[in-house]
Amino acid sequence: MSLRETLAGPAGAAWRLVGPLLPRPPGAFRILMFHDVPDSQRAALRRLVERLVAENRLIGPAEAASRLRHGGASPGLPPVLLSFDDGFASNLEVAETILAPLGAHALFFVCPGLMDLSKDEQAAAVSANVLRGLKPAPEPLMDWTAVERLVTLGHTIGNHTSDHLRLTELSADAKAEQIEKAAEALRSRLGETPDWFAYTFGDVDSIDAESLHLIGRHHRYCRSGVRGVNGKGTAPLALRGDHVDLAATPTWRMLAVDGALALAYGEQRQHLDRMVQA
Repeated sequence: MSLRETLAGPAGAAWRLVGPLLPRPPGAFRILMFHDVPDSQRAALRRLVERLVAENRLIGPAEAASRLRHGGASPGLPPVLLSFDDGFASNLEVAETILAPLGAHALFFVCPGLMDLSKDEQAAAVSANVLRGLKPAPEPLMDWTAVERLVTLGHTIGNHTSDHLRLTELSADAKAEQIEKAAEALRSRLGETPDWFAYTFGDVDSIDAESLHLIGRHHRYCRSGVRGVNGKGTAPLALRGDHVDLAATPTWRMLAVDGALALAYGEQRQHLDRMVQA
């Protein structure tokens, strides 16, 4: 057993006692982040969602938006909103086999430009743009029929740029194209421009004030990958997101869900807020 796993148990128990006592905004909630969910991780996700439902800690996008606008009570540890990035085909399987039976509604961020490619072109683009050339694409992306099925199931679709490019590596015109082209494709196919956007890669080095300004012209909310709690008073374009590693131990996963891993991200949250203010 690694040192991380050895310490996770005591740390998790202590955080469940201390975490609810720390100051947080009215209507506090967290946004959990997932990507593709292979067969080997489905059981872990199911157990996690079942636990959140049993603890009455799972909320949907509509309630999250309400909490951002109006606040509200959050006794105990904050509730959580589930989100899935990149639009992998396994997302629909998860929605149908895990989320639907539990009545859970989530955010799914997709890249329309990648969805419209041929099978081989898409695999190459996912490997290059999403996985940065580190490994082949693990599975195909959802097609438009699958995305529309998610909407039918009550889920919310968000913009994740057209081609999953890092916005801070692009020219001003290319940034606008990645944001606006995807927004238009989603509006054309689904009937309206989505309220939600998640910028690719999620860290503070992957976003800038210029990109946030462009995002804000088309979308109401922007989720980052910077860990932290959200609520009334959180800038809508600087929402925090907590990645959950389904391959980790259950105790370590709950440290992410409950917010203990966010303690080290204070400086990044401040930097993100300053970009929004700019």
